[in-house]
Amino acid sequence: MRINYISRDGRRKQAGFSLLEIVIVASIVLAATAAAVLNILPSIKSSRSNAGMEIVLGELRRAHERAVDERRIYRVTFAAPNSIQVDVGTVGIVGSTVTGSAPNFVPAQTALTLPGSVQFVVVPGIPTNPLFTPDGLGRGANAIDFDLASGGGGMQIYFQPDGRALDVGNRLNDGVAYLAEPNDLSSSRAVSLYGSTGRAKGWILSTSNGAVKWTQ
Repeated sequence: MRINYISRDGRRKQAGFSLLEIVIVASIVLAATAAAVLNILPSIKSSRSNAGMEIVLGELRRAHERAVDERRIYRVTFAAPNSIQVDVGTVGIVGSTVTGSAPNFVPAQTALTLPGSVQFVVVPGIPTNPLFTPDGLGRGANAIDFDLASGGGGMQIYFQPDGRALDVGNRLNDGVAYLAEPNDLSSSRAVSLYGSTGRAKGWILSTSNGAVKWTQ
């Protein structure tokens, strides 16, 4: 908006901005803001996925450590789309059965959920060749893919007092859990588990020279 005024020398002058100038400045500000948001969004998604991976790793590692320290059986249950439940069993004996009767397990804590819109999900495009899956486990067929010794797709892990992770049939429980923002390949993360040691590891999907691969 321009304002007309008379200067000290008696001349008529204008000050301020025209409507066109204001529109141009506003357009530049909006374009810069939109560009900044587009640049920030991938970082936000990556941060949420990393936080989800750390939640899964933390629960598995704590369950493993407490099973050994307390000589108890800890059961971790994954539930689609985004929650984990940890239950503690009665005092365990090395070599004993893993399940027992249902009343022998009590909730160790409330169920945890993954942050934001992060879910247990397999996004098309992740490696499915066993040579390139996390720790070479499975084929990326199921978002929650434990019990690989019996075909995969299992959702429960029984951590033992001797440090092993078994399935409900007392078999070593190797497996992988995949998580991501739905339909966003770049946000994919994974957590692998070796039943013989109960060790869990986190993985990030990355692109290098056009190749998609899992890295730690």
